[in-house]
Amino acid sequence: MRKILVFAAMLVCAVMAQAADYSYLVFVNQSNDTTALSVSDMTLKVNENSLTVTNAEGTVNFTLTDLQFMQFMTEEGQMAQRLDNILDANEPIDVYSILGVKVGHYNSLLEAAGVLGKGSYVITNGKNSQTIVLQ
Repeated sequence: MRKILVFAAMLVCAVMAQAADYSYLVFVNQSNDTTALSVSDMTLKVNENSLTVTNAEGTVNFTLTDLQFMQFMTEEGQMAQRLDNILDANEPIDVYSILGVKVGHYNSLLEAAGVLGKGSYVITNGKNSQTIVLQ
């Protein structure tokens, strides 16, 4: 369940990071192998335990449990923004709706995930925040 939450958060962050400013999206697996794909005409589709990435050059499939993180890369090869989970899953959090209405306070992200229904939420703990999508 945590992997799905982390991945959902990564996808939301990817959309919010204005992909048009970057040329590549780099995927890094648990073995630290990297795959850089052009963002030109890119679509991401989650299907059970896999991620299908399609762009102008073709289609690549990733196993969700094998992905460590993904990040954007500029043409110069500089990594721009890491898109993994920025919140500690074991820290207390506050949960808000996308409209800013407080949904609740939970002892951990995992506790919140077990209570919250489908939807998009803003999760905060102290100075850090991120958006997650539960499906």
